[in-house]
Amino acid sequence: MEIQPVPSRKRAEALRFLIGGRVRRASVGVRAEAFGEMVYSRSGGDVRLWWTRRRRRCAAVAMVVANAGRSGFLYHCPPAAPGVDAQALAELIRVVSLDALEGGMCFVQALCRLDERENIEVLAAAGYEFLAKLVYMRLDLCARHVSRPGAEGLSWRSCGEFDEDELPRVIAATYEGSLDCPALFGARDVRDVIAGHKATGIFTPQSWWIARKDGSPAGCILVNDSRSATTAEIVYAGVVPSFRGHGIGRALVRKAASQARRRGLDAITLAVDARNRFARRLYRREGFMETDRRVAYAMLARKDGCGAPQHVDC
Repeated sequence: MEIQPVPSRKRAEALRFLIGGRVRRASVGVRAEAFGEMVYSRSGGDVRLWWTRRRRRCAAVAMVVANAGRSGFLYHCPPAAPGVDAQALAELIRVVSLDALEGGMCFVQALCRLDERENIEVLAAAGYEFLAKLVYMRLDLCARHVSRPGAEGLSWRSCGEFDEDELPRVIAATYEGSLDCPALFGARDVRDVIAGHKATGIFTPQSWWIARKDGSPAGCILVNDSRSATTAEIVYAGVVPSFRGHGIGRALVRKAASQARRRGLDAITLAVDARNRFARRLYRREGFMETDRRVAYAMLARKDGCGAPQHVDC
């Protein structure tokens, strides 16, 4: 069997196999074409599309798409689809992911539904590590009264009001003791993390806030508009350890919700590590409802350098 990048002239064939294996229905071709247009237009062309072939027939296809902030996202053909060799797929995923890490990515991540046992088994066989069970939540701004931020003595600064060095320092401080995807801490420079947050949805600088109390940064919340134009997404929220337990998290969430409502948006969404019971309890109390769960796996670069291979962005 041969593992190699897909030639550009064979891209359409590979994308069809990525979507449905050897299924020949017209709907698979339509989905593959739409998926390819979406991926290549949003990634700027930084896509690793590889396949495994046996006697000139495709046995597996995997793709790593580069994201801002030196991370990548993995797509692969369904292991149980007609014509797919699951063992060959696991090896292909390992090879293309290592190639992405050697090319400078700090990690490559993948998401699966909880019932996708075949996908999870293939990722584990490829060397991916479990990161987190992610809980997706949504706050309907039209159906619920949004409270004022509260937390006495807080002052707020948005992008343009704090200097470019302050946000990395605040985010780094909030990582201490955090329960959200702890395996990723230190995997990237904080400035790469921020670049990844900016690229999630549509960067909305007026909705990126640092909260200060008694003259010191107490936490931050970063909110971007979604591509649907009717909702926003909390891409990161964190509280500095010395300020935890004083209502800062609640104030951050309420600040984001009240601003989004004033801007005429319908809802705010987020994803949180299922192990972070404190954050989940806060979100539920503020009216967020669970909408989905996914499991996140990743292959990260070695700790001594992002570009050298060893293991999402939550």
